[in-house]
Amino acid sequence: MRSILDNWPKIVFLILPLCIAAVDAAVMIGEHRQSDAEKAIRLVRESNSRKENFTVQQYLYATVFHRQRLGQSVEVEGWHAVASPDSTASITVDFSYADSFGHHVATWEANLQENRVTPLNDAARDLSWH
Repeated sequence: MRSILDNWPKIVFLILPLCIAAVDAAVMIGEHRQSDAEKAIRLVRESNSRKENFTVQQYLYATVFHRQRLGQSVEVEGWHAVASPDSTASITVDFSYADSFGHHVATWEANLQENRVTPLNDAARDLSWH
């Protein structure tokens, strides 16, 4: 037992990097196995919102989901992605919800090859930084 305690720095400096590498490898494998639709939705969620230092997903939580948690009548339909028929790299991503003002659909084009997100309608422009 004494020898293990004397060698704790060696153990920490060997095991900790191995654990970090294993977690990184698991995340990379998980991301690689995602469908293109899931990758496109993630790309849009993680893109910059119109609120400084917020992603689109964080901005949605600060606005739409916050109103829902406060008890307002907000029905979140969520994310939906469809591959564009005219392009192999572009996927159309929608986020939709309904509230007392009506039905809202924000639409983006996500280009997976260029890692680029382009808002396609006013609702998406209101959420995104462009």
